[in-house]
Amino acid sequence: MFDEARYTAVMGVGTYALSPRAGLATPSGELRRPVAVWLLGVATLGLYWLLWYYRANQELRDFDPEIKVRPALAVLAVSVGAIVVIPAVASLYNTGCRIAQAQRRAGLHGTASGLTGVGLGLAGLTPCYYQAHLNQVWVARN
Repeated sequence: MFDEARYTAVMGVGTYALSPRAGLATPSGELRRPVAVWLLGVATLGLYWLLWYYRANQELRDFDPEIKVRPALAVLAVSVGAIVVIPAVASLYNTGCRIAQAQRRAGLHGTASGLTGVGLGLAGLTPCYYQAHLNQVWVARN
């Protein structure tokens, strides 16, 4: 039976319909509203962003066995970013590269950019940017 709520994802402004192939037994990530990810991070003083970052990296790892990442280590790297900047920048950059790799694996162009993610990190917009690109992967995969 077709469940319309399951097959519709609202991303920022646009709405994207998933195909009925979503019943496949392939792992995919959770569709999240990018603006909601950002707002929840602000409301929780950044704690939600850490949880989101862990889950995003975990979903990428589960999506493609060629994507090698330890989600807890990625979160630790961005957590110490206020003290030691280099691990945080490297982690943000690598996550953008992982998302681009997942996009290519899902048959899309790898439009996510680690450099853009790092740059948007200065304004706190990286989660919003990365989630929008992750949603493209999950929609294409399903």
